[in-house]
Amino acid sequence: MEKIRVTTEIKPKYLFRFQVYHTYFGLTGVLLVLLSVMALVDLIGNFGSMAVWAKIFCIFILIWGLVLNPLNLYYKSKKQAASTELFQHPIDVEISKDGLGIFQGDKGGLVEWKDITKIVILKNVVLFYMGKVRAHLLPLDQNPEQADDVVELIRKSAKGRRVIVHRRKRRKRKSA
Repeated sequence: MEKIRVTTEIKPKYLFRFQVYHTYFGLTGVLLVLLSVMALVDLIGNFGSMAVWAKIFCIFILIWGLVLNPLNLYYKSKKQAASTELFQHPIDVEISKDGLGIFQGDKGGLVEWKDITKIVILKNVVLFYMGKVRAHLLPLDQNPEQADDVVELIRKSAKGRRVIVHRRKRRKRKSA
């Protein structure tokens, strides 16, 4: 298989998945989760002897880290999907040995593998990082019959690139 071309739409759920991954798998996210867990352990272990202000502070940390921050990321993703012109129309993505072709209408071009710094393959989306700030999302669940082939081609073609896989292959259904 030399190349695969898929047509995708970037929806709020993919932007949210990207935001969650980018936030919680970075240093800030790890510290936020660690702080939330420490607050929970402190609440459980010392609830009877804690001052009221300390209980309120621990509850605030828990709610902020595990409820408010994800909700904020969701609403940011929804707003970004609705307000960004790029996400209003389908995007054609072509994966080949040369790189990642991204096209929308008459605009687009090829991003060579050497320009992609990191690739993260999640359950339903692939994140292509072109530096710390730029990334492209490729939803896999919009073309489920091609998802495994897409992942395999990315792994073969992106030699020398940092590829992180958090996805299992789909099981083939047995015919009756």
